[in-house]
Amino acid sequence: MNKIVFVEDDPEVGTLIAAYLGKHDMDVVVEPRGDRAEEVIAREKPDLVLLDIMLRPARTEWTLCARDLRGQWQGPIVLLTSLDSDMNHILSLGDGAPAIIF
Repeated sequence: MNKIVFVEDDPEVGTLIAAYLGKHDMDVVVEPRGDRAEEVIAREKPDLVLLDIMLRPARTEWTLCARDLRGQWQGPIVLLTSLDSDMNHILSLGDGAPAIIF
């Protein structure tokens, strides 16, 4: 696994995670807008997608996983969130994300 698309609207978090993964020979593309994620994923053809749970503008990772992304891309998706609830975990797993990190 070498290429990761990280969909994260917080520039500080995006830069921090990309720098860390870059030190481990990962090529990370950070997309700050949820409404452009599909386009970037289609173009980059990543080995893994990391999704922020609260994307802007007006997108949630569940919408992106279930309705949009899963129709065109079947690769692994990991959700990142600071929201710690069982309901968030259940919803994310049911909508196409195989893993969630709280």
